[in-house]
Amino acid sequence: MRGVTVVVLLGTLLGVGLASCSDPVYIDFTTKCTDEEDRVVPCCGPPGKKYACPPNAGDDADVDAGGAEADAGDDDGGPGSTCPGDCITPGSGGFNRHPSYVWFGEETDPPPPPLPAEPYESWVDVVFAEPSCPTCSCVTPSVGCVLPSAWDAKSTACQDNSLFTLTPFDPPAGWDGSCTSSSPIPAGVLCDGVPCVRSLVVEPPTVAPCVAEPAIPPEGQPVPPPIRTRAIEYAAGDVGTCDIARICVLPPPPGYRLCRVAYGLGALASCPAGWTDRHDGWAQVEEQRACSACACGDPQGGACSVRVRVYANESCANEQGALVLPSTEGPKCVDLPMGTALASKMAEVIFSEPGTCEPSGGEVIGAAYTGAPVTYCCVPELAPPP
Repeated sequence: MRGVTVVVLLGTLLGVGLASCSDPVYIDFTTKCTDEEDRVVPCCGPPGKKYACPPNAGDDADVDAGGAEADAGDDDGGPGSTCPGDCITPGSGGFNRHPSYVWFGEETDPPPPPLPAEPYESWVDVVFAEPSCPTCSCVTPSVGCVLPSAWDAKSTACQDNSLFTLTPFDPPAGWDGSCTSSSPIPAGVLCDGVPCVRSLVVEPPTVAPCVAEPAIPPEGQPVPPPIRTRAIEYAAGDVGTCDIARICVLPPPPGYRLCRVAYGLGALASCPAGWTDRHDGWAQVEEQRACSACACGDPQGGACSVRVRVYANESCANEQGALVLPSTEGPKCVDLPMGTALASKMAEVIFSEPGTCEPSGGEVIGAAYTGAPVTYCCVPELAPPP
């Protein structure tokens, strides 16, 4: 009995590489068979488990070989054809051997019923928005002075630099300068055996920072999402036999298109003749760009001054000391009666000149991301009858 050689093109070899017809070699639907003179001979067997045909198998042999120009829609399989669908040439030049059934739709559209195969999802006809970020500006605040936030009672006089203790007498956060009894220090309280209160040290005010407009979150303002079409693909397989140069596939189910598919570098290939409806895309499409948040530099050229007062009771009566603090100078100190109570405080702005600030931000950050290119070349949809 004459032997044959089984040549694997794209599939996986499931048996051995050389056998006689009495010892069939099982191969998948992506193979072809050749004889001892390296001529293509028919392959026998059901889809997915084909083997080299015995001699004189004749026109009843299944055929799965070769690769020629696509002929979408030709269902004339020739002598011995058992194709219940269309006989087409296998894909080549970067395109998969078998075509696929593909649904195209909007992201929110429900796809047609799934097919009995593993789906592959991608995005095609993607158009990224041209980002347009706002112009950032800096606005001076209505109150141009930030009141002192650090107040400390000192256990020695202002000019006494010997060992001393500082006791916090700070106002509340966001203080507006009105009378407050926060952080009181009772009369006569001791620090290391001496009264805690002998003088008061207050930090200077600062020029209020500018306000950045428009308000953008620190993580940035996203740009509009891309316009894209969702594609769900199922690979088509052999369902019968054609001649030696073509494969048999069924027409697409309702809602699906019949398309040639190419991935990776193959996605750059031109569409085969007859498969002219092209859709390019990627498996991953993400808009990762954003407009950076607006910000303002430190105020330049501004100044302010405040007057602060401290009192021995909670209602800002019985004043014990006062200070005038310019923003252009350092901390100041005022001597107080030894051991006096510090029960409340007040502050008022007596001069304010806002500064100017340099805006920044409002720029495109990040990049649009695409990964795993794919191209679908589909049979054009027929126009509806008049």
